[in-house]
Amino acid sequence: MSSIPLDLPLKANEAASLADLVYQQAGGKQLTDDLRNHFAERVPGLRLKTFTPLPGSLAQDPIHPSAYYIVVDTPSEKMTRSLLLRITPASSPAGSLFPDATPIGRMRPGGGREIVIDAIPFDAMHHANLRTFAEKVDRSFLPRPQGAQAAIAAGNRHPEISLPAVFQGFRSIFKSTGVNLASTVQLSASREMTTSEALAQRDGENPTAPGHTRVSIEHLYHAGLWAAIRAGWREGYNAEADHFIVTGSTEDEIARSVDAAKQAIEAAAGYTKFTTDTSRLFEIRADLRHPQPWSDGEVNDRFEQVFSRDEQRWLEAEFPQFDRLTLRRLAVKFGRSLKLNEELYDYIAKVKAWQASWKHFDFEPSLDEAETLTTPDELRFYMHWLKARGRQAQLVPPNLGFKKRQAYPETMPQLEAYVHHKMWPELPARVEAEFGGSPLAELGARVNGLAEVAREFDGTLSIHSGSGKQDVVLAEIGRATGGRFNYKISGELQLQLFDVLSEQPQKSAERALYDRMVDRALAFAAAGAFGEESGLASQYETRYLGDSNRGRVDGNLFLVFWLGNVVGSRDTDGEFFKDKLDRLSQAVVEETRERNARYIRWLASCLLGKSVSG
Repeated sequence: MSSIPLDLPLKANEAASLADLVYQQAGGKQLTDDLRNHFAERVPGLRLKTFTPLPGSLAQDPIHPSAYYIVVDTPSEKMTRSLLLRITPASSPAGSLFPDATPIGRMRPGGGREIVIDAIPFDAMHHANLRTFAEKVDRSFLPRPQGAQAAIAAGNRHPEISLPAVFQGFRSIFKSTGVNLASTVQLSASREMTTSEALAQRDGENPTAPGHTRVSIEHLYHAGLWAAIRAGWREGYNAEADHFIVTGSTEDEIARSVDAAKQAIEAAAGYTKFTTDTSRLFEIRADLRHPQPWSDGEVNDRFEQVFSRDEQRWLEAEFPQFDRLTLRRLAVKFGRSLKLNEELYDYIAKVKAWQASWKHFDFEPSLDEAETLTTPDELRFYMHWLKARGRQAQLVPPNLGFKKRQAYPETMPQLEAYVHHKMWPELPARVEAEFGGSPLAELGARVNGLAEVAREFDGTLSIHSGSGKQDVVLAEIGRATGGRFNYKISGELQLQLFDVLSEQPQKSAERALYDRMVDRALAFAAAGAFGEESGLASQYETRYLGDSNRGRVDGNLFLVFWLGNVVGSRDTDGEFFKDKLDRLSQAVVEETRERNARYIRWLASCLLGKSVSG
């Protein structure tokens, strides 16, 4: 895909008209958002038929200011393609940043000076061209660290579909409230994604193996550049490589998992936020909430095994606020995890030092996968350890008791059913005794306490598993954090795509594709591919995914949880489902994007307590 066919999908005379307008509006002037907006107002007057310009992408060549770049879409029967047009006076020096540029022609629009127009492939898969444009033409499109900025971190399992919608949503939020919540590139690096090399070897027969989205770490980053450039988004956004997971039951297995995480970090060099997940190393029996907790003597013995004498002295000096036994229980529970986080932090810093974008990054060590709810003391211990040892966390995600793609209980009966299989024994009693039986009031108070701890360390509370939560839950999160939050979603944007497919006419190709995906998920469940949750499949007859406005509690929860995992598996004809989803009709894509953008606006209005218009 390094060249454009000779039968270019745009007319040279229309390209000349666009070039003439560019020089009329921008020639000899400094490019600003106001100028681009004025330019955008004039574009419809050109009555272009073979392509659609994206005015927000208009940029000047940094070496030759009389040369301009602009992205255009060229629709066809099968799918829309993107091109980057380079418009330059014929008198400018030859040469280009893009070796695969194809000449459209020399022309004199309006009888004026002679210009040259080239076309450059610029779809989401043209990684080198996207990176060259963002790094060498207009660096304002590069992702940047988030720091203390509030954000909605939007997981994109179908980035070519959902990323444009997400940027549209953030544009509406910014215009309505003046708040930039953009964290638009986010997926788990060790779960939804994997490296390009590993993805090429995946046959799709294991729906829970890393990379079940068939989106590589490298591709998601470049798809983010593509969407930001198309949207003209220069306000800044964050690109997150989420959940570098380390797991294993033996030291050798853990070592191999660490090596895999480091390879994934190398592939994610351009990202600006890194979430590590070392929760599998938590020694949970050091916690008294465990059904069979270690005795004080067993905790003391384990403390002596895990920490050297120097480390023990450091702990006692660094955490005087905890009594001796509490400190030892915290240290045993989290110590191995924290040491590994130090190693991963240092490796991220090493990788970032060699790449051409931002060398600084946000660090987010995850606690949300713990089996117990996170307490303020645990959060304080975890953040203080990292800060004291030079690896400060900018974001920290506690376990709040959120379940992926599920509503949070609002009544005591709902809560009791919700927690019966979880290691959260303190939650129902606390709700009943201290909050009059209101789970939401207790949640708000707990989030507020954790957010205060995060701010003690100049950190931001990061809320994981945010998809599927009700408006009242979002309002509690926004209020309790004082508007300083990092709210993560992922599965809901994909589920909205599946909603659109399932709603197509019964005999349509799109509805048939949805049904075959459901059939594949059920076949995987029958083979036990989803572990204990495979049994959920037999509990439902409906293929309805539920009402997204109610947390999908009325739908087939097996499909809500697991249907997305078959995207990286093969259809009955041997082709990956992901490849077919990438070729959906424009009507299906546009309907999905509208729902995705509306969802982002709704999230923001609930979290900020402000109206967001479309």
